[in-house]
Parts: sequence; structure tokens; C-alpha cells
Amino acid sequence: MCFTIEVHLTRKAIEKRFAADTSALYDFDFNYFYRAFDHPLIPVITQEDPGKVQLMEWGLIPAWAGDLETANRIRKGTYNARAESLHEKPSFRQPFQRGRCWVIAHGFFEWQQRVQGKIPWYVRLRNDDPFAFAGLYDRWRDPVEGNLMQTFTIITTRANPLLEKIHNTKQRMPVILHRDNEADWINSDLSLHRSAQLLIPFPEGQLHAHTVSNRLLHAETRPDDPAVIRPYEPPSPGKLF
Repeated sequence: MCFTIEVHLTRKAIEKRFAADTSALYDFDFNYFYRAFDHPLIPVITQEDPGKVQLMEWGLIPAWAGDLETANRIRKGTYNARAESLHEKPSFRQPFQRGRCWVIAHGFFEWQQRVQGKIPWYVRLRNDDPFAFAGLYDRWRDPVEGNLMQTFTIITTRANPLLEKIHNTKQRMPVILHRDNEADWINSDLSLHRSAQLLIPFPEGQLHAHTVSNRLLHAETRPDDPAVIRPYEPPSPGKLF
């Protein structure tokens, strides 16, 4: 699963990496963590407009949701989408065909179950570059207020060996697209079969991971605090210091 990501980047870094217009990010706060449950705005690039970065809310609302109550109920279960069942789930079937996107990030967090409780890990690319999660997006208009909401979900797949050890309960990981074929994911002419073949575990040798402090879980921790991604070794059971 993937419910917390890091997007501490710059517009220049995103422009260089994805060759896209970043004017939508003029006032964007590039922070060290964003929680899905807060429905934050995150930079994405869509298959219908691949030359432009857009901001969309995390937590997909399908276009067919009838009212705001239904929309809010659905999005509680759409922060992530399982790669194995995209074609089966009503919320994801249409976006899988016409609403594929890149979700831009620099890192993400997962939790490991240990004797002393859950330990947070921070994961990024070994080369420290920005990357794209495979995502789906949709647009929903509130029938009462008329407001248009653009929302997305991050796709997950089975964990690679590294993430199996870290996310040792669910053994899942977000789909990080390979740079040499990431363009295929937002290619509107790509078949659904080929699209599904891209949703595989990222090689563990190209990832770096380290434990961080549990300050990430504290309500008072500021999203712009760099300490949330600093390496931290949690005390072992029985140790006081």
C-alpha cells in the first residue's frame, strides 16, 4: 500500500525530468510528506495532456458518483488501486482505459511490523531522481454545487524482495514506472494488455531505503520539516538508549 509520499522537488527538476510545463506548480508547496487521507493536491501528468503538469487531489472519485456523500464514501477506498483488479473494479475500469497518469514524486514511506511496533521507512530511487508512480485519474462534478473535482489514485502491485521485508504484512508496493517505458503508460494508443504488463515491481537494486523516526506520525509535525526523511535507527527491544 502507499498512503504517504514525498515530493520535495523544484519546478526546474520536474521540467528537466519530465519535459513538461510546470506553470500549475507556481504556488505549490514542495513538502517532505503528503498523506492520502488529507486529500492533498499532488502533481500529475495525464495521458490526454502529456506536456503539462496538473494538480489533482489524492483519492479517486469516479465520474459516475451520484452525489457528494457517495463521492466521499468511495474515495476512502481509492487512495490505491490494485494492479491485478483494475479491469474489475467499477471505480477503476474506465480510468484504466482513458485516464492513465504519472504521479510525480521523489520518495514514499512504508511501515514495517516489528516486535516494538510499526517502524516507518523512507524509500527513494538510488540515483535520487524524481520518478513517476503509475496512476489513474478521473473528473467528477458535484451535481448540487457544480464544482469540478479532478482526482487520482496510485496503483500498487506485489512487493519486490526489498519491500517484502519492509512492508512485511501486506507485501505490496506502489508501481514505479521504468524510465525507459514510462511514456507507454500514458500512450492513448496502448492496448490494455500492454498497459497491464507495465504494472510490475520496480527492481530492488535501483531503490534506496532507510528507517526514519516516527515523528511522521505526529499531528504537530510540519510537512516542510526535513527531519522526517533523515535516517534514524529505532531502539531495539530491551534497550533504553
